[in-house]
Amino acid sequence: MTWSPAFIGIGAEKSATTWAWTVLNEHPSICMSQPKELNYFNDDDNFRRGESWYRKHFAVQTSCSGEISPLYMDDDRVAERIRDVYPDTRILAMLRNPFDRAISHLFHDASVIYGNVAGLTPDDLLTLARKNEKYIRRSCYASQLKPFLKHFPPEQIRCFFFDDVKADGLCLAQQLYEFVGVSPNFVSEQFHRKVNHSQDLRPLHKVIKAMSQTARTFPPARAAMEWTYRRTRIREKIIQFMMVDRGRPEILFDQVFSKEAAEILSGDLHMLNQQLDGAVPGAWRAHESFLPSDDSHDCGPLKAA
Repeated sequence: MTWSPAFIGIGAEKSATTWAWTVLNEHPSICMSQPKELNYFNDDDNFRRGESWYRKHFAVQTSCSGEISPLYMDDDRVAERIRDVYPDTRILAMLRNPFDRAISHLFHDASVIYGNVAGLTPDDLLTLARKNEKYIRRSCYASQLKPFLKHFPPEQIRCFFFDDVKADGLCLAQQLYEFVGVSPNFVSEQFHRKVNHSQDLRPLHKVIKAMSQTARTFPPARAAMEWTYRRTRIREKIIQFMMVDRGRPEILFDQVFSKEAAEILSGDLHMLNQQLDGAVPGAWRAHESFLPSDDSHDCGPLKAA
């Protein structure tokens, strides 16, 4: 039988993908990739290394292996690339209120640049937001899901919501287990835990990132790093160590992003609600800019948790 990952998580950034990876990794019937984010299908250098490179990141090739790379949603080539080699794999997406996700993503990047977020002002974030449209683009879930709907049948795609991590993490974990095809009765010790919430990166992040980038320029060092990442959870531990969940000032979407940006997210959110057959959480639609749109879409409804 040809090996295939049972599922691949495609995103979205800052939407509890690390939480999802953790609860999936703890299930005894699941083998998650090491490290969490392989970025195989969106990184051309990785993709050129071929399927053998991809497969070696799974220590045990069980009937239920999987990975989560949040940047997959942001690359319209990924769906076709996955379909071509693993047409039967299931696609899961963790989604967060798109307005909140954009702000969280912005705070994350600001914490890397400034080293701490406690003293940030809306003007600081506005300056950063103007430099890159990724904050809005990566919150346009309906647009990002279209290639996956084109290349995979709807029953192979499932969306889960960030809101449910806090509301009922155990239930959400069990829904994830059921979707990927393992027993939903397993109870992960992680379902209470906040993992990778946003985000005041310590200045140590810059030092470690620079060291990592330097090490990767030397083939022996790069090989050693990849071996370590595949066989241990040290990368995830370092990421958690560098993150703290305090000190973030209360800055709202409308204080940083333009009315046009809000309208873009509102229109996409309306299309997403159609794709999910009305399952978008009501709290997401409470934003004052969420207005019904007459835009039609050519995708059938997706199943949402």
